[in-house]
Order: sequence, then C-alpha cells, then structure tokens
Amino acid sequence: MNRSPFSPLFESLDKAIDSQKEFYKEQDVHQAGDTAPQALSGDPKDNLILSLHKTLKQYAGFIEIVPIGVMVQRANQMVYTNREYRRLFGYDNAEELIGQSIMIAISPEDQQEIKNRINKIVLQGSAYNPPLEAVSIKKTGERFYTEAESVSIMYEGEPAVLVIIRDISSRKKAQEALRESEENFKNILRKMPDGISIVNETHVLFSNASFVRMLGFDAPEELEGMEKARLVHPDYQAICAERVKTSLTQGETNPLLKLKLLGKAGQTVEVESSCIPILYYGQQAVMTVSRDITNQNQMERQAILNDKLATLGTLAAGVAHEVNNPLTYVLGNLTFLKEQVEEMKCQVQQKGCMDETCNRILSEMTEELNDITQGGERIRDIVKGLKSFVRGSEETIEKVDLNQVVESAINMTFHVLKQKARLEKDLGVDLPSFSANSGKLQQVFINLLVNAAQAIDGNHPGENKIRIRTGRQNGSLFVEVMDTGRGIPEKILPRIFDPFFTTKPVGTGTGLGLSVCNEILQHYQGRMEVSSQVGMGSTFTVHLPEENGKSLSVVVDRHPDDKKLGRVLVVDDEPGNLEVLSRTLKKQYEVVSALSGQEAMVILQKGGDPVDAIVSDINMPDMDGMALYKTISLVYPGMEKKMVFITGGIFAADVSEFLKKVPNVCLEKPFNRGDLQKAVSQCAAVSPQP
Repeated sequence: MNRSPFSPLFESLDKAIDSQKEFYKEQDVHQAGDTAPQALSGDPKDNLILSLHKTLKQYAGFIEIVPIGVMVQRANQMVYTNREYRRLFGYDNAEELIGQSIMIAISPEDQQEIKNRINKIVLQGSAYNPPLEAVSIKKTGERFYTEAESVSIMYEGEPAVLVIIRDISSRKKAQEALRESEENFKNILRKMPDGISIVNETHVLFSNASFVRMLGFDAPEELEGMEKARLVHPDYQAICAERVKTSLTQGETNPLLKLKLLGKAGQTVEVESSCIPILYYGQQAVMTVSRDITNQNQMERQAILNDKLATLGTLAAGVAHEVNNPLTYVLGNLTFLKEQVEEMKCQVQQKGCMDETCNRILSEMTEELNDITQGGERIRDIVKGLKSFVRGSEETIEKVDLNQVVESAINMTFHVLKQKARLEKDLGVDLPSFSANSGKLQQVFINLLVNAAQAIDGNHPGENKIRIRTGRQNGSLFVEVMDTGRGIPEKILPRIFDPFFTTKPVGTGTGLGLSVCNEILQHYQGRMEVSSQVGMGSTFTVHLPEENGKSLSVVVDRHPDDKKLGRVLVVDDEPGNLEVLSRTLKKQYEVVSALSGQEAMVILQKGGDPVDAIVSDINMPDMDGMALYKTISLVYPGMEKKMVFITGGIFAADVSEFLKKVPNVCLEKPFNRGDLQKAVSQCAAVSPQP
C-alpha cells in the first residue's frame, strides 16, 4: 500500500487521540470507541482534532483536490504541492516543482521576509506562522498577490513546513480601489473652498486647507489629533458636542448652525456649519462643513450701521436747516447792529458828546458784537462742514481749498480732539486749489483725526499732541496727521487698509474707515502712507496730485459784476429771514416781500413796476422755489432767469437734479451779504426774453 505524503500528520493525530484516550482512561471516564473522546470532551479543539482525524482517514486524497494551495517544503526545497498550488503558479505537474527552491515563486522584495518566517519555524522552534501578504511569481513571470500561513509538521519522518497559500489579487484590487476612492475623496475634500473637518466624539481626524486657513493654522498636521473642543468657542461647546453625539449615535444630519470657533491665536471666527455622519477608515465619524461668515456678519452689521448713519444724516440735514434759518437773521442783524453802533459813535463824536465813559461803552459794545459775530460765524462753519459731510456721496467736483477742508474737519472733530491732546496746526500758505469733492475729502481727514484721538489712551491733553500739517511738495499737495498715541505693531501695519480689519475693541470699530478713505484718495489719484512705532505714535500722510483729471461741475459766470438799482421780490416762509433779506437789499433796491410762492405770484400778477430780480427760498411749503420757477417760466417767460435761490438745508434728490439743470445761483444759508448783493445785481442786469 502506497504511503500518503500526509501519513506523518495522520500518525501524529493518531498519537494525539491515543494520548487523549489514555487521559480519559486514567480519569475513569467510560469510553465508547474512537468517537468516545469526541462525545465526552467539552474542548472544541479536541473535537476539531477528532473530526480532522476521521476526515483524513476516510479521504486520504482530499488535500490533493481542496481549492486551497498546499505546499510542503524542507531544507528550502519543495517536497510536495497539491493541484491548486500548481494551478495558482501555472505549473502542469508536480515534477516541475519538487526539489525546486521555494524562492522561485517569491518576488525578490519579499524573499527576505519569507526566509525569516522559515527560520522562525525551523531554527527557533515556532509551531505556526500567521497569515502574511506577499507578491508571488508565476511560471510565466506574472506577479500576483498571495496570502500564506505555515505550520511545523513531520513529513516522511523528518521536520518540514506546511504552507497554505491563497490568491488574494481580487481582494487587493478591491482594497486598492477602495484606497484610491478614499484618497480621491480626501483630495476632493482638500480642495473644497469651504472648511472641512472630520472628527470623532473627541478629536479631529482630518481637516482641509480651507479649514486650516480659516482658523489661522499653518498645516493640517497641526489640527489632526487635537481635541475638537479646543477649536470651539466656550459658548458653543455644549451644542457642538451634542450635535456630534447625535450624528454618531443616531446617524442624523445636523442642519446649518451659526456658531463661533477659536483660531490658532485665540481669535473668534464666526462660521455657518453643518455636519453629517460618515465612515472614515472603517470607524464612525462626523464630517463638518464650515463657511466663514465673519465678513458677512460684519457687512450685515455695517449695513445696519449705514441705515443708522443715513437716519443720522437725515436728522443732521434737518438740524442744519433749522439752525441755518435763525442763524441767517442772527448774523444779518448782528451786521446791522454793528453798523448802527458805528453810526451812533460817529453821531456822538460829531455832536461833541463823546466822553471817556461813552467811548468805553461803545468800544465794549463793538468788541462784544465782534465776539458774538465770530461765535455765529463759527456755528455757520460747523453747520456748513456738517452739510458737506452729509452730502459727501454726491459727485460734485469743484475747486477745493485744501486748508479750508482741513479746517472744516477740525471744526467737526474738535470736541473729541481737545479731550485727548493739544492740537497743533501748521498749514501751508499759497496752496493751489484742485478739483475734488470737498465732502469726500473732509470725510478722509475727519477719520484720520478721530483715529488719532482714539489712539491716545486716557484724557491728558497736556501730555499728548496731535499735529496736522499741510503743504506742497514735488508737484503734489500733502496733509500729515501725527499723534503721540500707542502706535501700531509692525506685523499688522500692512493690514490696516484691509476692509473690516480693526485694532479697536469689539463693538467700537467696523474696520472700514481707513479702507473707505483709501478708496476716496485713489479716486482722486492720491495715496496714503503710514509710519508708526509702538509706544511713540503714528503719522498718516495723504498725498494728492494737483491735477487728477477730474472735471469741474459747470458753474456759469452768468453776468458782469455791474450794479444796477431796481426792484427785488424776496420770497421766504421764515419771517426772520425775510426781514434780514429785505434789510440787506433795501439800501440798493426797492424790496417787495412775500411769505410764500402763491403770495409772490399774486404780487407779480398785480403788475406795477417791473421786478428786476427775485430772491426765493427753495424749500417752502405748498409752492416751493422749484414750483415758483416753473410757474414764472410759463406765465412770464424769461423772468425765471432773474431768480436767485437760497437754501438752509441738505438738498433732496429732486432739488439737486433741478439745480444742476438750471443756470441760476443758489446761496446756502447763512450766506455773506456781499454774495447776495452780487447775485441780485447780476440777475437785475438780465433782460427778460420776449
């Protein structure tokens, strides 16, 4: 009878079973033949041995036909291969392999590992080597993936190694496809514009470049493995933990939520975030998608602020109008009063009644009237500056005196400046005017002066200084604003013109001031420079070219500057203004007054002496100046050209459009008496068209 190659294994099993029987016999356990140990033993390993023993005895040739590659090697040579092993490696019969080195079937890069595993059994006495993946080589040289495990056996009475080997190429391809799919997935996530992070219940597992930049880190590796709670603002840690837990335990997608994260430097980052449960390398995880909405929120807050500013502008316009009306007749009457005091002084001197007491009283009255006039003129300048600032969005280009714009900005901010520092002015002389919108430039200098004041800690005007200097250099004009405040750190200096960047405490600044100023200056081909030293203060320098290509708004030099006595119709709904206007003009003209547009039309329709000029307030109830102009142009064609408009407030859009279309002069209250007389004189010289 031919001896089976696995006879030693069968013999070993027989010996094991016989030993097991002796064990049960010694323990006085009843036996019932070969199957008794199986029946009486509770150890699964014993049951497996008995089952294998029976199978091997009944089917001695099954190893040859099992669909698993089996090979026995001894002394590094193959001594047995089954049919499946030969099929895997592309051999036709056993003779091609028997006696061959096992290394002919192993790729060079894996040969050393295989040798180590053989030595582990042969030299170190290990009974078993666990599964190992390796690259094997077929007879044709084709390479494929295999998984092998080995066990020490006795073969033909000598120690040998039995190797069980399986083709895992399909599994490897599937694994590679899965790996590529996962890598592609990660590549997509890495390139997403939104911030992506993958977390488990406690730590960050993955983050893309957008998420890294969003929080101010340098690389994803800084975040991976970090406790996720460190990235969440304390106010939102509880709700974020609950959302992650819900996704992990219930597999639910969490909707968008606005929350705050913490950046690398501890800065707050406002985001809009959602999260979904996923499998990440075989483990349950949560993928969060976050979008930085810090700028968006700032823009929304700025929009709200703009609405408030628009409302404030409307209120300022109303206040300007209400202040200008009484201020006009206050200043006008002060002028008349000063003239009367001077006339009284002359009369007293002529009559020889002037004594020391009378002279002193009249001189003091003159000084007091001058002080009151200066105060009124200061109010006028402040209101005028306020109107220019509110109208700053209008694109009216005019010849601008730089020093006047700076003075106006100082007037608007002096109440803030005087609490912080002493103000020093060094304004250049004989500076040329240039084309610009005075309101927009005023906005620039107001912002720089307010920033200078806010850069100074505490209220110690004796210790701190703000200096503003103007001048001309290399064909351009400059304005320099210097403060002795806290200064700006060098690392953030390049960012101060970025929109929404601010060094002011939260809630005290929008980060738009310098950005808007920069845009205004660029519109006029100008620029702004800054130098600063921490603890020493900052200097902002504005450069403006004398010629910037901006066209002046059309202002017609309508008539020669000759004077001609005549009849003037004055129209104003404010009695005080009407009185001042009439008194200003009555020395040179016959003045007829009306408190409304309708009353003015009644006077014109009555006939009598012709009207040589009409001075009309443009803002009146019922029939305003525009309506009066249109009515006169229809009823008395040509006479509308004799109108001079006056106004005490901010122009509405329809008024602005109207004044752009007509050539008539418009004077803003409170105006200079000479300007009014000049405008009336020019109108009186115009002959109406037939």
